[in-house]
Amino acid sequence: MLKRVSIQNFKSLKDVTLDLQKVNLLIGPNNSGKTNFLKALEFFELFANEKASINNSILFHKDPSNRMSLKVSFEHTFGNDKKYFVHYSLSSSVSSSEVIFNKNNFQLLVFNSQKVDSEEENKETVSQNSTAQGLQVRFGSLKLYKPDPNKLDKPAPVGLGDDSVVADASNLIAFFDRIRDEYPESFAQIKADLATCVPEFTEINFQNVPSTDELVKQFGDKTFKRIGLTNGKQKTIYWADELSEGTLYFIALLCIINQPNPPKLLLLEEPEKGIHPRRIFEVVQFIFRLAEEKDVQVIMTTHSPIVVDMFKDMPESVFIFDKDDKGATHVKNLQHDVIEPEIIKSKELGIEPPHYTDSLGDAWTVGFLGGVPK
Repeated sequence: MLKRVSIQNFKSLKDVTLDLQKVNLLIGPNNSGKTNFLKALEFFELFANEKASINNSILFHKDPSNRMSLKVSFEHTFGNDKKYFVHYSLSSSVSSSEVIFNKNNFQLLVFNSQKVDSEEENKETVSQNSTAQGLQVRFGSLKLYKPDPNKLDKPAPVGLGDDSVVADASNLIAFFDRIRDEYPESFAQIKADLATCVPEFTEINFQNVPSTDELVKQFGDKTFKRIGLTNGKQKTIYWADELSEGTLYFIALLCIINQPNPPKLLLLEEPEKGIHPRRIFEVVQFIFRLAEEKDVQVIMTTHSPIVVDMFKDMPESVFIFDKDDKGATHVKNLQHDVIEPEIIKSKELGIEPPHYTDSLGDAWTVGFLGGVPK
């Protein structure tokens, strides 16, 4: 599991460190840096796989005098079955015109996890192959999921062999087309979750559609299908272009959660988007189930007090984002930087400490926790 992320000079993230849990929630106003944090992790994985394009726009305030660095830390088991505390560190060399990275700036430090307090004395040598393998095991193919309903309501090509959902969920039809036959358990779970939250829809339907000049121009000469949902009471199929954006987004979210081989680290933007407040609880429960059953670590953002309320028993998993007057993001942990100091202060004053977790979403909305628009 990813334990700690430290970032310096990446977009608005001047200098932040987050100690992460199994499921993590990032809250704060728009443009406070939540998405930048997720993009920093995405950038780290892309660079490790030599796929990142690099320019000054990633620097804090686009100032080339800033040196950018990213460090991720987690426990990892190598071939000797011993657990180690691993740091992957990426730093930049900066000239006046560009940010320069090379493999010399990409370092792996490995320490015995039982003796991390005296790290330098317990440093061990690990081969470059282990570096690559460690990243592959930890990150796999890291995506920042943000489904786009505008890409879900049209016919799409099938037969592409997609057993995972792309970041904007635009391959949903190809994904369904494969897992329906090859991963029936995943397909059945998506149907069951759909029935739990939207019980009027009893079936997921597919239909071959003729190719058009526009489809051929976009995808080539392929077989195309469209997706629909059967309303069991009305015995009517509603095809994607007849469904609401919220319903399409919800289907995409269920597919992301129920992928046969989900990523080890799931980055998700606003899972409540377009979903009725009475259904948000079920959606987040599905995400908790994914983390537990498939050992997936989750980092997600939200603007919903309902989602925040669901973390009342795990305040250490909530991170509050704000910006200062210079545009730099600052991050507080709800448990360690808000609740615990308030308890200490209240004891010193001999008064009852605030019970933020009794109504966590409301406490955040009115501004008691920070992370609200100014």
